[in-house]
Amino acid sequence: MSRNLRSRATAAAAAAVLGLSLIAVAGAPAYAGGHSDDDVVTVATGLDNPRQLSLGRGGSLYIAEAGAPDACAAIPGVDPAFQVCGLTGAVTEVRRPDHRRAEQRQVVTGLPTMTFNGEVVGASDVAVRGNRIEVLIGGMTGAATARADLPAEYASFGTLRSARLRSAPLTGADLSLVADINAFEVANNPDGNVPPDSNAIGFVSLGHGRWAVTDAGGNALLRVGRGGERAVAVFPNGDPVPNPFGPGEVSPQAVPTDVAVGPDGAYYVSQLTGFPFPTGGSTIWRVTRDGQVSAYATGLTMVTSLAWKGDTLYAVQLDDENFFDGHVGSLRAVTPGGSVHEAVVDGLSAPYGLAIRGHSAYLTIDSVSPGEGSAIRVDLR
Repeated sequence: MSRNLRSRATAAAAAAVLGLSLIAVAGAPAYAGGHSDDDVVTVATGLDNPRQLSLGRGGSLYIAEAGAPDACAAIPGVDPAFQVCGLTGAVTEVRRPDHRRAEQRQVVTGLPTMTFNGEVVGASDVAVRGNRIEVLIGGMTGAATARADLPAEYASFGTLRSARLRSAPLTGADLSLVADINAFEVANNPDGNVPPDSNAIGFVSLGHGRWAVTDAGGNALLRVGRGGERAVAVFPNGDPVPNPFGPGEVSPQAVPTDVAVGPDGAYYVSQLTGFPFPTGGSTIWRVTRDGQVSAYATGLTMVTSLAWKGDTLYAVQLDDENFFDGHVGSLRAVTPGGSVHEAVVDGLSAPYGLAIRGHSAYLTIDSVSPGEGSAIRVDLR
């Protein structure tokens, strides 16, 4: 049975995910349908454009924040729609997220933020293994070739970075380079689109110094780390659909968002799709280690994150219906081979990231809202 959660509309804000124009409803969540805080609990608040999240040491929750635009400036020689906006990105740690008195603090600050037509791009995913933290920083979208001309503090756009956690917060300058996804796109451009377009937004550790990374701009799944970077798979454009703003049809680009390793050892990759973001047009792809791509599930809409609980795959839909009417999404239990997927909890305001431990699912909501993003816990039992 679906649980319905609606956010009270306090403001409609134009914001960003994946270099796409998104309209989010900001505000504190209102738990409708007779559900109490025992079912859905807010564990973190005041987040700046929160994206993916993960569980790490001691059961703590780690949340990537893309940041809030601050003193934005155009990139010299590049379309003025692209702007760099300071070092406002961060990673927030939530200790004891399963407890009513969860403790929230930033463990990484000073990560770069940029915008495209006012849309925020920055820290997109995070993982903590033992005492090491790994942070994926998105960008540069269609300005991939311009990164070399930016000030040094923006050199980490489009990279995976790592550092040893400590009691005092880290800064972006403390993170060491693990892999340069933006440079790989500029040098190789696996999908062949011009200009090179890179926006790395999801990753998973494969162990032995290797990671799988989704490049939403490059429409590819990459393997990075030990042995260098290589494209495992390039995802196809969608079938043509009517252009909602003009004549003719549009073939939506794939826009892969997140990657998870399944019980069978294969990669499972979620898909947002590009403009015009057709309802039911998203696929979850299964990719074998040697790069064979097949559809695991279809009929989804604007999927941003995946996580397994045993043999069940769960997916977050940023929006369940019409992209252009605002973002009310859901958490879905994916039906293998199917096109209809049960809503576990719906009515969520711009949900984005997903992490699962035991019977608890953690999600970011209001993910395109500076200062008003949150993380919630949902009981899956």
